[in-house]
Amino acid sequence: MDVCPRMWRGPRRTWKGCICVTFACLCLAILYLVCTETAIMLRSQYQSPRRSWQGRASTVSVEKLIRGIQTLPELNSSASSTSISHHRNMSGAPVTLVREIAKPSGARGSWVTGLTGFFHRLLVVLSGDHRRGESLDFPRGKSPWRVWNENSSSAMLNKRLQKVFKTYRSRNKYSMPPQKERPRLSHKRSAQELLCQLKNQVKVQTLGTEQPPFNTQEWATFLPSLHLSQELGSLKNCAVVSSAGSIRNSHLGREIGGCVIWSDSHDAVLRFNAAPTSKYQNDVGKKTTVRLINSQVMASNKHRFLENALFGEGILVAWDPAPYSSDLLEWYKKPDYPIFTQYKEYRQRHPSQPFHIMHPAVQWQLWEVIQENSDEEIQRNPPSSGLLGSLLMMSVCEQVHIYEFLPSRRQTDTCHYFEKVQDTACTLGAYHPQLFEKNLVKRINQGSDLDIFQLGRVTVPGFQSLNCSGVSY
Repeated sequence: MDVCPRMWRGPRRTWKGCICVTFACLCLAILYLVCTETAIMLRSQYQSPRRSWQGRASTVSVEKLIRGIQTLPELNSSASSTSISHHRNMSGAPVTLVREIAKPSGARGSWVTGLTGFFHRLLVVLSGDHRRGESLDFPRGKSPWRVWNENSSSAMLNKRLQKVFKTYRSRNKYSMPPQKERPRLSHKRSAQELLCQLKNQVKVQTLGTEQPPFNTQEWATFLPSLHLSQELGSLKNCAVVSSAGSIRNSHLGREIGGCVIWSDSHDAVLRFNAAPTSKYQNDVGKKTTVRLINSQVMASNKHRFLENALFGEGILVAWDPAPYSSDLLEWYKKPDYPIFTQYKEYRQRHPSQPFHIMHPAVQWQLWEVIQENSDEEIQRNPPSSGLLGSLLMMSVCEQVHIYEFLPSRRQTDTCHYFEKVQDTACTLGAYHPQLFEKNLVKRINQGSDLDIFQLGRVTVPGFQSLNCSGVSY
């Protein structure tokens, strides 16, 4: 007896034939989808001798690719930005990302969401829409998806942001001396050269009682007696978790770690400003080892810095924009926000919690490296908390994973995962030279473009792991 009755065997059996034909077409469509998406990922990883959209050397092992595919987060349309920055201009993320590629088998989420996403991608394939990856026959050396372009420039900004960018670039709030005309570099620095330049030129340090005006008995009772590296101890794998809106619905919490039922994937986790973990553990994890906060948050009535229990976990590190000269006495007399008043008050209320203040020279040393490796003049303002926090962890850890500083496929204009405020400035920067910071981070990334696209994860070595002997920059 035939499994699929022929269409001409009578009207009563016609509907059975339609079901069989429809089922067969659906099976073929599913097979096509699976083969297409698998081919895209494998081809991009193993046939491409370069690792970025423009091209950079990269190799990915089969085991790493399989682990990546197994842990891919659920697809959605959210995306990237970073923590609160000064003057209400948040910092943020990417250029254009191509639409999602494939739904991983291991992704979490409701079956309704998964089923809806599957049929959406199925329609994309059947309709011949190649926005997923331009085409299957992409040129050798190019990925089938777009990630952050390390050559991004201010020309890509819209008119509003270009105006803001030029305004901040022309201002000189922090008393920078006239910048000498910079000779163009004879060659674009490699990742190793950039890492060694950061290691040697940016001295990550916090305030101590060695220098005036902090060499007094009063400040000796407030400033920690131990250096930050001594308090943290020996750290291997560390995570820097941005406050970007794109991390929401990422399901990265298990990888970041910190929940009771989850293993700790990282020895230490750094978070920014008022970014919470409560209610968001599935996306951002729970552990907080270090919290980097800017002086604007400390002074804000909204965040209730002195009373909010959010700030009571982990080691606090505060920073405040200071004059370019990094003169401590000048800064102490006129900080950007009342960081010293708030610091003393907090220490009196919480004397047992470690609390450090970042030395202002760090931000301008880092700014110099960003400017030197940029093809145009950048904003004359300090780098973002996101990059400062990344450098801080690189100074104490063997390896650092930075999440959603470079945007994943979940790109969005939502500034923070815990708020609904939207602004494109959170994505491309305004007050901070965020655009150029991301170029730098993309260049030093040791991971793959697949990690960035799917997970928003950048992998960089810690300074103690670097061998810079014989490296010139």
